[in-house]
Amino acid sequence: MAANRTLLLCDDPKYVFQSFNNLGNCYTASGEAGTSNFTKIVERCLNDYCKNQYPDLGGCENWHGTTALPFVVSTTTSNQYFWNNATCAGVSKGVNTDIGGPGVFVSYLMQLGLISYFWILLRSFRLFPLLISKWNRRKQLPNTSPAKDQTQRRTILRLCHYFTQHDRIARVILVEFQEAQCFFMIASQAAILLAKSSTAIFQSNTMPSLRASNGIAGMVSSAGVLPIVMGMWSLHKMHLTEPWIFFLSVATVIVSEFTLYWTHKAPTVDQLSAFGYNGWPQSCGGYAPPLIYCADHSEAYYLRVPVVFFWQVLNPYCLIVFGLDVILWLRPYLAKTVDLKGICQRTLFHLGLGNSLLKGERSAAFAWAAWIKRFPSLLTFCVESLFVAAVFLECLCFAEFVHIKVIDFSNWGFGQIVAMTIWFPVVSKYAYLVLFGTQSYSQARMPESDHVDNNEEKYNQYADIESSGLKSSHVIEHKSKANMEGIHGEVDQETTF
Repeated sequence: MAANRTLLLCDDPKYVFQSFNNLGNCYTASGEAGTSNFTKIVERCLNDYCKNQYPDLGGCENWHGTTALPFVVSTTTSNQYFWNNATCAGVSKGVNTDIGGPGVFVSYLMQLGLISYFWILLRSFRLFPLLISKWNRRKQLPNTSPAKDQTQRRTILRLCHYFTQHDRIARVILVEFQEAQCFFMIASQAAILLAKSSTAIFQSNTMPSLRASNGIAGMVSSAGVLPIVMGMWSLHKMHLTEPWIFFLSVATVIVSEFTLYWTHKAPTVDQLSAFGYNGWPQSCGGYAPPLIYCADHSEAYYLRVPVVFFWQVLNPYCLIVFGLDVILWLRPYLAKTVDLKGICQRTLFHLGLGNSLLKGERSAAFAWAAWIKRFPSLLTFCVESLFVAAVFLECLCFAEFVHIKVIDFSNWGFGQIVAMTIWFPVVSKYAYLVLFGTQSYSQARMPESDHVDNNEEKYNQYADIESSGLKSSHVIEHKSKANMEGIHGEVDQETTF
């Protein structure tokens, strides 16, 4: 009786096309009863729509005057779709520009490129002093004139000054860039969470558009974690471990991971946003044709591949490095407040394992113990080698999104320009400091009357260090001064011979 009543309702287009559930129920009932009335209703609706298409919906690219049946309706919760080869081809699949517009897309590429640039640059500065030192300590050739040798030493001194100054500038900009990209990621993740909390998420009108927007949102949540983790790692290696940057970076990763897990669930048809259009064919009951539920499995596969990569490969790696970052940042504070070695010793003695502790201390004298000391260097090499691989693979995934054309690069607007230019303050400040130095930048930011003399500033700086602890800016200035004093000392020492 229930099946017969459903079949009677399925003869009415207003019932069939009112919702996806009605369409699925009629498809199931017609298949069980072997009736063709439902098939004719769907065929008439599709043909009438293709004769007068709605541009925002599209479709009917393979339609040639009549609909080539059959069609498929899948009612599985995690895989709801309608498919007909003739009419589903060309259905609108654009991504919401707020999530994956051209400006947003380029902005994430700029973020990844900038952090890679600063990471490579700062790590390379470790090699320059060694090369210059070897060049500076080389033996003077017999046929080298004193004037030429003095010119070479002046050139070396200028290079040392340039690299030291550039290293200091890059460290200062890295701190500001890490703060900027944390706020950028928190803002973008908050927008995604707000969109996901809505019934009609991402304002998508078709299933291809909904799935593409959801996939891009998950990609954004995962792809943005890699620059944050690389920034934390670089800041730790540069000894710029300020609590504010640490807590901001941790909060950013937590919010991004929460958003990633929320977008991993496949969207459903009840999350579609209705078209603001009333000119649908009467054969469709005055409702939108089932083309809004279309799903091209080949395109969905190409979209799923980079999303799965971000989920199963890149994200676990980022979480592992993030855990290392947290441990390395907290280790000095834990070493000051907690006697970890004493706790381990007391625990072993309480458990009756004191002899094993003594044997462990004796084993440290063996030759293989020297390899343990090399473990931090080996760990750094592995992590930073995988950084290169992760950046390369992430760029390949971005290229795949461009290849499947889910992002319309012709759709530029106000928000897209703002998203792309968000990194310009950091880039312009870096360029200004490189060209004109830090002193000119300080004078531009502060009136001359606010500047104090060098002796008073140096005294206040040392007083602040003793009272409030070491800060990143003090570390930078102290190291740069120490490097310059060492370079001048070496040059002066060699010139006395």
